[in-house]
Amino acid sequence: MFAALLLNAMVSPVAALSPPEVFANVAPALVVLEVLDGEGRRVGSYSATRLAAGRFVTVCEVLDGAASLQLGAGPQPLPARVVARDRERNLCLLAADGDGGPTLPRARPSAPGGRVFAVSNALGLGLGISEGVVSGVRRFSVGDYVQFTAPISPGSEGGALVDEAGALVGIIDYRRRDGQNVNFASLAAWVDEIEARAARSVEQLQRYDAATALLKAERWSELQTLSADWARREPDSADAWRFAMGAARGLKQGPQELDAWRALWRISPDRPDVGYGYGQALAAAGLRSEALTHAQALVGAHREYAPARLLVAQLRQAAGQHREAEASYREALDLDPWQMPAYWGLADLARLRGDHATSISLYTRLASLYPEAPGPRYALVQVYLAANKPARAYGVLDRLPGSDRDAAVTWFLRGVVEMRLGRPEAAIGAFRESLARKLQGPERAWVSVGLTYYEMKRFPEAIAAFEAARIANPGDGDSEYQLGVMLKDGGRPEEALAGFQALAARAPDEARNWRQVGFTLSMLNRQAEAVPALERSLQIDPAQAKVWAVLIEARRLLGRRAAALDAYEKLRALDGQAAEEAWRANFAALEEKGAAR
Repeated sequence: MFAALLLNAMVSPVAALSPPEVFANVAPALVVLEVLDGEGRRVGSYSATRLAAGRFVTVCEVLDGAASLQLGAGPQPLPARVVARDRERNLCLLAADGDGGPTLPRARPSAPGGRVFAVSNALGLGLGISEGVVSGVRRFSVGDYVQFTAPISPGSEGGALVDEAGALVGIIDYRRRDGQNVNFASLAAWVDEIEARAARSVEQLQRYDAATALLKAERWSELQTLSADWARREPDSADAWRFAMGAARGLKQGPQELDAWRALWRISPDRPDVGYGYGQALAAAGLRSEALTHAQALVGAHREYAPARLLVAQLRQAAGQHREAEASYREALDLDPWQMPAYWGLADLARLRGDHATSISLYTRLASLYPEAPGPRYALVQVYLAANKPARAYGVLDRLPGSDRDAAVTWFLRGVVEMRLGRPEAAIGAFRESLARKLQGPERAWVSVGLTYYEMKRFPEAIAAFEAARIANPGDGDSEYQLGVMLKDGGRPEEALAGFQALAARAPDEARNWRQVGFTLSMLNRQAEAVPALERSLQIDPAQAKVWAVLIEARRLLGRRAAALDAYEKLRALDGQAAEEAWRANFAALEEKGAAR
């Protein structure tokens, strides 16, 4: 094949152009493709290549879930519509009325080593060009793809791979890439077959559209029925298993979702992106050892595929193998500097080892790379707080862009910062603003309000806040525990005792529950009942100096001096200073009285 291609190139010589000349010739035939949601907001920015006036091609995967499409990023973009789909080859034909731009001549790929250029909307930054060579023409289940080395990035999907004469060689398919220098494009000749292949696949496309509608409407049970029937009839249909996966996720059926990923990996063992998703699914199912083995095999088979190394890093970090995880994160970034989760992983590892400077540097870099994304800035706030720099954290929140400054999570973080700055009233106001804006997980804000009031010794308000937290998240043991502490310290020990006893019955292996039962009974001067609860807490966790001190006092008040002294000896072995204080409180005065007599 390569010899024939080379011969073709030799008998049909063309003038080679410089990269600027290629871009000048090719760019007018490419447009930015904006994918919009139901409210007209952009959810993705990709590429499309003009085939004729008003006719464009892009990859189908970027259109999934789109409510509308538009071509061009200027003040007057053209509305576009899908007119034909070749789902198997991932090519979709678009139409846009009123377009009359130029088109590109077609060419077959050159022999390996021939120069090619990728022209696309990489990273959504507008049209650009990168240079590489043809590595070969590779066989996949759906046909031959051009493998090339010109760098591409998310957003390149649907862009043009052209030769050094500016002729169209292929349509870039970013999701098929196998590494920074192992990229693929579908053959230019395939674009002329989209409509014919779509006409032969009407039934499959109708089924796909029906499943897409059910997915958008979140009608999970119906989607599960449809996808199961589809998979029975076409067990090698990747679309059927993708919809089965979506239905299982919507129904929170973890095992069924994992089964769908297994089927996808069986169907597409040559797709590293599918292998990556399968590894993530294994990890989510708690099969971390199997996931790590799979991820390491994926790295071995696709050495330049950065997400595989990212997955290895994440699994090693979860296993506590921090040094190995850091090495894998850095390998992923060496292969692909746009692997944002790798930066997050490195920053988290730095935070765990107390290296706040490195965490701050990494999150600052992420914030500069994504100036409109609030996530890196929120993380930066938390690192500044961990580094005891609340004023710097406040400055980050104050510089958030646009509507993010008034978001619920921003107000919540502002409350945390105000607390660290010693401004409790302002903190409470910020937490309440986050609740007014429907903070996700509102119990977090109520707990923070309760703790702030508690520190101010305003127990009624603290109790009310923790009751609201319990309502917001029923069955949350932490909120119930904290409510009990508020009731105990706020002068309502009988209510606190009932709550602690219920917690101890529900979670009898938690030392803190028995500790508070014992403390509250001791406060109520019910020492005979307090002692067994305190002893139970110490059986679970003997390293509780305060519990030993209360046990010493309870045994002494019951006249059990020998048992009290035994507890004192155990406390002295644990914490000498706490033992000395317990001795003064329980035994020193008695000894002084005895000496006086």
